[in-house]
Amino acid sequence: MDLFLQMGHGMKAHCLELFEKWSGGTAILSPKNMDLAQLIATSEEIHKSNGQVMFDPQFYIPRTSQENLQDHSFWPEKFSTSKFFNGSGIDTMIDVIINDYINPMNADAFIIPTLFLSEINADWDTINSIIIKSLSRYDLEIPKYLTLCISENILKSENKIHSLLEQIEEYPIDGFYVIPQHPKDDYLIDNVTWLTNLMDLSAGMKILGYKVIVGYSSHQLLLLSLAKVDAMASGIWLKTRMFPLGDFDDSDDSNGGRRSTWYYCPQALSEYQIPFLDAAHKGGFLDELRAPDIFDSGYANILFKGAEPSTVRFSEREAFRHYLHCLKVQCNDVSKSTYIETKEYLKLIFETALDLTTFFRENGVRGKHRDFSNVGDSNIAAVDTFENIRGLIYKNSWNSI
Repeated sequence: MDLFLQMGHGMKAHCLELFEKWSGGTAILSPKNMDLAQLIATSEEIHKSNGQVMFDPQFYIPRTSQENLQDHSFWPEKFSTSKFFNGSGIDTMIDVIINDYINPMNADAFIIPTLFLSEINADWDTINSIIIKSLSRYDLEIPKYLTLCISENILKSENKIHSLLEQIEEYPIDGFYVIPQHPKDDYLIDNVTWLTNLMDLSAGMKILGYKVIVGYSSHQLLLLSLAKVDAMASGIWLKTRMFPLGDFDDSDDSNGGRRSTWYYCPQALSEYQIPFLDAAHKGGFLDELRAPDIFDSGYANILFKGAEPSTVRFSEREAFRHYLHCLKVQCNDVSKSTYIETKEYLKLIFETALDLTTFFRENGVRGKHRDFSNVGDSNIAAVDTFENIRGLIYKNSWNSI
């Protein structure tokens, strides 16, 4: 499984730095955070860094009051569902996106815009067919991924997931760009059903022969490697690691909340504020939080040179880059040559993380809402449940899925 960068506010410099370190990568660009000139310029810089570019039109809520989206030329001034999709509206939007955005950006894939999916019904399926038909007027040589921005209510229902898979099984596209809405807008998710159904949905798509990219993700979703998801996308702010539906229905562009620097401990799958690292320093076990050599991040080394962590200069910039680099290594490492090996490795890293976070918590180091101990059992349960649902076919077809 690969890691793509979910581009949000202030991410360009991080992207270019990391792509240089990684000798390439893929970025998903956002019209909410860039105007057309910035999108084209950023795409050129990313390509010069041996990276690839995808453009997400973010057409989840056409009636949004989000001004940055409304300012883009492909966004309809007035939107009526029936008039837009039964008239020339969708053709015009596709024309503008391709001719003014995709082609000038030299995009490496086309993310097909469609609506936020709150309920499974024939209307949504019909709209998708109209959008795909409109796109078929162009002989695009780049991969085409249909947006599947999906509500938490659907992801909590096994029956709805299976109904959705039946609807999309014959779409003439290359894959899906899945954006899952988190339950209660929680960062880490302790809902086993939601986690299992996201894995099951991804697996169903893979079995149908589609590529699958899951956007707005965090390290918790490393479990998607068991469904053989091709890539997940993540960024620096929480708004790029969990889908903020409300941000696409208003004009609030703030990052929200009080900013704090967090250190990601990859072996514990948890993030910690720096004062908690001071507690580990005082307790004599700070090195237990240092990322193992396999991560070779370098960005966080200053925290482990002997001084109390709060007295050294570990900036937000280094924290962000450390997180994304460690997650990139984890994504590349978690997928093994067989289904069984991948499952066992996932359970090992989850159980190891639970053991570590238990030790840290007992000694005064807590990750608050970013502590894996809050969701570790749910992750393991989701892996075990997925084994019961898809294990047999995945064991026998791992190399062909």
